[in-house]
Amino acid sequence: MNYINGLRKFRMTRVHAPLGLYVHLPFCRAKCTYCAFAISTDHGLEGQYAEALLTELDLRRIEVPAVDTVFFGGGTPSLFRADRLRQVMERIRHLYSISSGAEISLEANPEDVSAEAIAGWISLGINRLSIGVQSLSDEELYPLGRGHARSSAIAALAAASRSGLRVSADLILGLPGQDERSFRESLGTVLETGLGHVSLYILDLEPGSALERHVSSGRTRLPEDELTAALYHAAVEMTRSAGLEQYEVSNFARPGEESVHNLRYWNRLPYLGIGLGAHSFVGSRREANTREIGEYISKLRSGQTAIVSSETLSDENQRHEELFLGLRQAAGLRYADLVRLCGTEGERWISRGVEEGWLRRSGERVALTPEGFLVSNELISQLF
Repeated sequence: MNYINGLRKFRMTRVHAPLGLYVHLPFCRAKCTYCAFAISTDHGLEGQYAEALLTELDLRRIEVPAVDTVFFGGGTPSLFRADRLRQVMERIRHLYSISSGAEISLEANPEDVSAEAIAGWISLGINRLSIGVQSLSDEELYPLGRGHARSSAIAALAAASRSGLRVSADLILGLPGQDERSFRESLGTVLETGLGHVSLYILDLEPGSALERHVSSGRTRLPEDELTAALYHAAVEMTRSAGLEQYEVSNFARPGEESVHNLRYWNRLPYLGIGLGAHSFVGSRREANTREIGEYISKLRSGQTAIVSSETLSDENQRHEELFLGLRQAAGLRYADLVRLCGTEGERWISRGVEEGWLRRSGERVALTPEGFLVSNELISQLF
């Protein structure tokens, strides 16, 4: 790919709808044993990386009416030096009009959350904090290589809740040593803080990760699939009882507390990804940056973009995305749209799903049930 020509095409892009910005801050103290993200533990590169981020923001500016979501993901964004984070926010505000009431999120590890840190983030305009709790069992945290304990996670949730920020917590299902008692205790304690959002992810073993090697060698055992499914159903029940509604396969929120930025991904709205391994979707084009931090810094330093893959989606690709991303949401798809996308096969799929209990039809909409969400990839692929 000719990066300079690609850059010129990108800079001429004009979007007539609000844009979401994702900024990847990859630095971590250590790599968690299950991690599949683009990260670095070489903190000596942070200054060079920050300069590269500013350059990429300049080079890839898009003409849009406004930016209405900014999401700092990682990695561990809460580790990023406050002065450098401020530089990035100031550059974003210089380049774009930020909508009134825009959602500006930052991912944080519990050990980094304090009243002082929160005050600093709020001063930058951060109004939503996503805390990587994963579990409140020290026995379950240990094999993950996490840097926090139960006590620090509870303290972080309490401090964030007192701050007035919107707060989300991440938890993982299917961890080594996890059982229904420990999971219910973790989720129940999180919900008792009164936070407005919970993300619940089923553990996915990344090939080649330390945890995958430990499981493959028999050193570590994971819960049986039946138990993980039971935990998922328990989560649906517990969150609903606490006033949070499921709005996506892994996400639960009080009304008005949904992640606006993540809804942008699932509804195929435009977003620009800045930083290591970041992805973008503008128009019908998807692009991805390199996952190698040295290459990322080098390319931006020389005035090139760090894009390593770029694809204009075909009609068939767009059909697949509309199906997959629509059906992973609790609202599902309109019956007429599913039939439009899939024809008579779609009608048969709907009838079979309703009969077997993994699909529900409510008025003009069709959506997966919790049973369907557990095997959603397999079910939705039947329509491809």
